[in-house]
Order: sequence, then structure tokens, then C-alpha cells
Amino acid sequence: MKSEFQQETIHKEVVVIGNGPSGIALSYMLSGNLPFITSTSHPDEMLATRLTTAVNQSLIDADLDFLSTGLEGRSTNPISLLLDALLHPCADVGINMEPLVEFMKSGREIDHVVLGKGLPGGSWHKMDPQILTLSLGSWMSLPGIPFQSTDSGERRAYASSVAQYYVKYVDEMKLSKFFRNNVLVSMVRPVETLRKIDIVKEDRNWVQKIDANDRMSLCTTIGTKNKPKKCIISNAINYIWNRSGKRDCSKTCKKVRSQRTHNEHSPNRKIKEILSEKHYMQCDLESFDSNSSLSSSDSNNLNLVDPRRDGEIVPSRVHHENDVNWIIETHDLESGKTTIYTCKYLIMANGCHDVPNKLSIKGGDDQDWLLYDLRALEWCLDNKMNMQDTSRPDPVLVVGAGLSAADAVIALRGRNIHVLHAFRNKSADLNRQLPENMYPEYHKVHQMMQDGCSSYPFYTSYPEYTLTGINQVEHTVILSTKEGRSVEIKVSYAIVLIGSRPDLTFLPKSSDLTWKQALPIDGKTNVVKTNKFNHRVEGYKNLYAVGTLAGDNFVRFIPGGALAVVADLYKRNQLDET
Repeated sequence: MKSEFQQETIHKEVVVIGNGPSGIALSYMLSGNLPFITSTSHPDEMLATRLTTAVNQSLIDADLDFLSTGLEGRSTNPISLLLDALLHPCADVGINMEPLVEFMKSGREIDHVVLGKGLPGGSWHKMDPQILTLSLGSWMSLPGIPFQSTDSGERRAYASSVAQYYVKYVDEMKLSKFFRNNVLVSMVRPVETLRKIDIVKEDRNWVQKIDANDRMSLCTTIGTKNKPKKCIISNAINYIWNRSGKRDCSKTCKKVRSQRTHNEHSPNRKIKEILSEKHYMQCDLESFDSNSSLSSSDSNNLNLVDPRRDGEIVPSRVHHENDVNWIIETHDLESGKTTIYTCKYLIMANGCHDVPNKLSIKGGDDQDWLLYDLRALEWCLDNKMNMQDTSRPDPVLVVGAGLSAADAVIALRGRNIHVLHAFRNKSADLNRQLPENMYPEYHKVHQMMQDGCSSYPFYTSYPEYTLTGINQVEHTVILSTKEGRSVEIKVSYAIVLIGSRPDLTFLPKSSDLTWKQALPIDGKTNVVKTNKFNHRVEGYKNLYAVGTLAGDNFVRFIPGGALAVVADLYKRNQLDET
């Protein structure tokens, strides 16, 4: 059956959007690697006492709510705090202790796929490779392989080293088979229960209308030399008839097409095609969901045509309608191929650094010399300007007061380029969050921002100014204050670094995910509305959020979010089995 909408459709128990540290940690645990408590010798006496109830036990089976009681730290998620306390006991006070947990390959391998727009590691590959991490290098590791920093004895690590570590981790942990890299998620849609019931009813109706005289078995033609062209839908119907003790049927495509034409422009058409017409769905027969397990006799009846193997008959299975709760459409950035994934559980692990925040600027924000990414600015400076015969470029304007803006100031001054630094508010004391002995470069920029241009070459600060206008012809920027003062300055480039947000354009427009509905999602002040103990997104069935989306902004807390999700999946499927 040919259709312009026909695409490869693959079913997975779990689909993870995002292949950064969160997606990697999830894949590691979904592959059956589970944490076991090996010791109760924790400096926190209350936690040590609670650990005695779960010693030599998998944390998947432990009472995580009880174990995490009273823990505090740099995360608002209790399970993240718990696993961090066990992996890095008292790390914040400088104590160097061995982990109290050990990961073992003892769990079930849950059928899953991890979707990412680039290489494993996510946004770490987009950072300036020479930027040092905020966390200690040892805190950048994921369970199973420690991160060995070789960056000239630095306690912190270069971003390039961290990015390489995550690629190596996926390879050495044999997780590559679960990763689909260079893939863009273009659409995610929930399949409502009532809609699935209607679809099942429709399926039964058109199955019952099939004329018995039209039923013919494909089994008699499988072994012949000239095989007739098999149809995915017919094979699925064959399975239904075989299970009911009746003969199979292969003349249903025309009826399916006739039913589809009356609803040609329905917004649920794609969902209906996937579920109602029973497109081919790839699935591991050894899925962790026991409700979908098959006997040997059942599997013999599941002969479906695999469109990826030129019509070859391969064993698969027809999914129960409850197996499909989400539909995910993806596009391969290299081949342009579209693939549809269906799944029972969907996990968002795509971070909050996809889309830069922008200013409302008179003159437009689409100028080629107005940038929002430090890597893009460095590329322009190192490539375009090297080809020009100029002694020194015009100043570069940096807008923003955060650490990303400080990174830009450091990078520009390192190239002997004059920096104009505009920021709305005077910076607060950094020592509370970033001790000066660990982060001297940021304290240096902070000092420059307060002192202005009196003592530092290649730097001029504009405190309490913001970028309000651009003159494309003159290549100038207009900086203004709240009081109405303004100044116009000629620049070579302007870069705006005022934060970023996640790219969730693939979700339905009506999605209400955050606590503060009127504000965009932010990893610090407005995270996705989740249950803190299992990371389920409130208001959505079988949807989870981990990592920055859920408020875990440091890699050391990310494995805890993965543990919370995987433990919940195990518990839920145990309940399904009873």
C-alpha cells in the first residue's frame, strides 16, 4: 500500500527525548544497570540509620521516599539529593569518600530509544571547548565510568573533555544501539484513552465486514519463488483471525483506504493511520512489560512484512491499544528520513539550552552581526576577521550579566578585542555561589563590571544599560537606561547572552507544563510541573521530565532523576502484572 503519509513506524516501551547526560543516565539504567547499597557508613547519621533498612538491596526496590527524608542540597528533587549523597558523600564540605552504592547489571533491559539532535552529550558539544566547568571534574562523571580530568591539573574540566567523555561513555557502556543521534523531534502527541477505544471499535467493525470469500492465507505463498506483494495491514488482520481460530485475510487494504478518504483532513488522521491501520511496529519481544509477553505459539502467528527488509517476513507482534500512549515524529538531519515512534512512556530529557532569549530591539534582531551564541561569535572572529586586512576590529558589544556573558568577555579580551559590556543590574556578590579560589576568572569579570573602564584595558562597562536599537547602515548599536539616557556606538559585532529556554515546539500548543503558566520554562525559576519523587509530569499520562527541565542543573544530580523515573517504571509494571 502506497501513501504519501506512509513512514517507518517503530514501537518502543520508552522514548527519551534528549541525548545529553540525562538521556545517557536514563539509558544506562533502562538497560538493566541498577544501584545497590553496599555500605551504611555515611557521615549523616540520620541517613546512615535509614540506609540500614535497604543495605545490599537495589534502590529500585527500596522506599526512596523514606530514604530521602530530610536531605537538603543544590537540588529540589529528593531522589536526586539521595543518590548524590550516596555517590558523593558530603562532597559539598570537601570530604572525599568512596561511593556507598554500586551499579550492577541485574535488572531487566527495557526496550527504549534515546533521540538527540547531535552527538551523545547534548549541549556540551555546543559550548566553547576551552570553558571550564562550574562543577569539579570528578562531578561530571556518570555511574560506571569515572571522569578522569587530564586538563593540566585543573580541578575543573574543559567543556571539550566533558563532551568527549559522554561520547566515550555511550560506546563503552554498549548503549549505542539505543541512541538515534542527529535526529530532530518535530511532533509529539498524546493518544487519549477514549480515542483509542473508538479506534479499536472501528477496527472491529471493518474486520467484521470482510467477506469470508475474500479471505486467503499468505502462508501458502511464503515459500514460493514468486511471492505476492505482502501488505502490513493484511498481515496484522491475519494475526487477528488466526488468534480467533479463523482463516486469515489479505484483501482489506481497499476497505481501509475507503474508510480513510472520508476523514482526509482530520487532525487525528496520522494517529488513526498508526493505530487503526496497524502499521508495522518494531518491538523487542523480551520487553520488560510482562503484559506484552508472547508464547512460542503466539509468536509463530506474528508474521509481518518488514518494510525495511524489502518485504521479508519477520516475526513481530501486534500491540495492545494500551501500549501506545504517545506518538513521536522525527526527522533525520542527515538523510531527511521521517520516522514515527510510538511508545507507552515518554521522557523529556532535552534540557533548557536550545533557544536563546532575545531582546525587543528597534531595527530588528535578524542582523548577521547580532549573535546569541558564543561559539558563533568566536567563529566569526577567528575566521572572517582573519581574512580582512584590518589592524584591529571595532569593539564587540556583550549584553548580559551572567556567567555566559562573563565567558564572552574573557574570550574577547583574550583576543585583544575591545569589549563593551552592557548589563541591566549591578552584579551581586559571587562568593556565596562561586568561591573566588575556585572561580578566579568570574570574580575578575565581576570586579571589572563594578570598576568600569578605569583600570582594565580592552574593557568598558555600561551598568544599568540595555540594547534597545540597531542601525544596520551605520553598524551601530543604541544603549539606553531606564531614565532615558542613550548612547550610540559603532561595533563590529553584538552578542546577547541573557539566558535560554528549552525547545518544546514539538508539544501541542495547549500544553501547560510549568508552575508559573504565564512565564516560559526556566531551569531555575520555572521548571516543569512534576511529582518530586517520581518525576511524572502533572496532568499528563505516562509523561516524565528529568534534568534541567525538572530543576537538576548540575550533572551530579542527574542520575538521581533517572533513578526516580526507572524505579517508578518498575513499580508501575509490577502493578500491571498483578
